[in-house]
Amino acid sequence: MAKINRKKQIRNLALLGLALAGVAAAGFGLSRLGRTKDEPNQKQDQKEERAYEPLTAAQYAKANVNELGNVPIMMYHGIQNMNNADTAYTGGNIDVDGYQRTAEAFRNDLRFYYDQGYRMIRLSDYVDGNVDVEPGKSPLILTFDDGLDNNILVTGLDKDGNIEIDPNSAVGILEAFKKEHPDMNVTATFFVNQGLFSQPEYNEKILKWLVEHGYDVGNHTMNHPDLLTIDQAQTEQEVGGVYEKLEEIIPGKYVPIVALPFGSPYDLEHPNMASIFQGTFNGKPYTTKSTLQVAWEADASPYSNAFNPTFLKRIRAYDNNGENFDIQMNFDRLNTSRYISDGDPDTIVYPESEQASLGETYEKKPIPYTPAE
Repeated sequence: MAKINRKKQIRNLALLGLALAGVAAAGFGLSRLGRTKDEPNQKQDQKEERAYEPLTAAQYAKANVNELGNVPIMMYHGIQNMNNADTAYTGGNIDVDGYQRTAEAFRNDLRFYYDQGYRMIRLSDYVDGNVDVEPGKSPLILTFDDGLDNNILVTGLDKDGNIEIDPNSAVGILEAFKKEHPDMNVTATFFVNQGLFSQPEYNEKILKWLVEHGYDVGNHTMNHPDLLTIDQAQTEQEVGGVYEKLEEIIPGKYVPIVALPFGSPYDLEHPNMASIFQGTFNGKPYTTKSTLQVAWEADASPYSNAFNPTFLKRIRAYDNNGENFDIQMNFDRLNTSRYISDGDPDTIVYPESEQASLGETYEKKPIPYTPAE
């Protein structure tokens, strides 16, 4: 019981702190999960233009609609310009743990997600309880840790000073997929350390390009320490230092989310978690809204009472012959547990048998159904 209360306490602290940070002129600009106050709410404008007609219970059942189902958050690191046959490991793994993946494998991953009926959403929208995908499809979230140069490798500048991106880097592959599959809503969140994308001459242009082209940037600490090995003051420096860097380059346009190095601390009880969620760096307060664990399985629907937006689970994007929670194992499991949308972002539709799992509704209309209705 104490653990549950502690989670609620940290969640409330984070949400309250976020609101305060949004109005504190002296703090880092974290108020709107990466969107500035003057930026139009394009998704809201699109939503107002659409008309949704509720389906019958039989139609919901036929499409297996379940907006209390699970959502995969995929964890990637490096994407290297190699073919699968060039590696000594299983599938598209370049290292034994699959943290480095071939460009061929990443392209195959994207096609697999698409063909399986998944459509991308922003991590920040998921945290905020905003899931908007077409009817019959399922939400999917992509994340990249470490700010590796092969995430978005710049090959030079064009005549107008805009960055040119290697087509075999992660973003190059994502942009090509975006053109081929505009209904995939391609996006991802990149979590950086103090070196950003390890391209000093281009780092600022890269950050600005990402947020201008539908991607998000988050916090992976300054030096990637195991947060179990340092104290709270050092934790504030690690977390606050990245927020300061991002605020200098893309003020108010990054997400206040921390991808925990090595996945530690492993629970919300650890004292360093308080310094991850709130602290002060160089006299400026920061607030973190959510943290990401390293990997093993999909997380809950934001409308499920099992959802904890402050401490999210991810799936390691690697191959292991369908074992040890690799891509195949996780998506096989998701076949019977996945979130399937009714297409209306203002409703939460689910089988009546799942009623006990309903949690926060974010002012959306819950619609339980049974095929017999």
